[in-house]
Amino acid sequence: MSIETNGDVLLDDGEYFVRHNVNYPPTAGNGFLMRRCRYALTTPEGAECVGRYELKLDGKWLVDIAAYPDDDNDADCRVIGRFDGRLDAIHALWQHRHAANDDKLSDWIAVFKLNTLARSRRLKN
Repeated sequence: MSIETNGDVLLDDGEYFVRHNVNYPPTAGNGFLMRRCRYALTTPEGAECVGRYELKLDGKWLVDIAAYPDDDNDADCRVIGRFDGRLDAIHALWQHRHAANDDKLSDWIAVFKLNTLARSRRLKN
């Protein structure tokens, strides 16, 4: 599966891109802030997800980005905000894309993905 065939790319600056999830219509779906990285077992597309926008049941669009895990509430993302419109949510996600640009955060994401992959393999066996 490649980036080009797995969603509509809405914004792209060469390092980050926002991709809409094609399994949903634009008015009711979600999308992802992706950061390009090297191809690896945990990133077969050559990109890692570092944020998202999503339509919630209350009609608001939630935007969050990846963050260091917070031991107090077990959160691994930081909420940017809740927005009335999809375009406002995408704009906010795009404006905060560099907040997820941290080498230590990238290392944490890679370890998290490897642990998740190992856990899923153990469950299959």
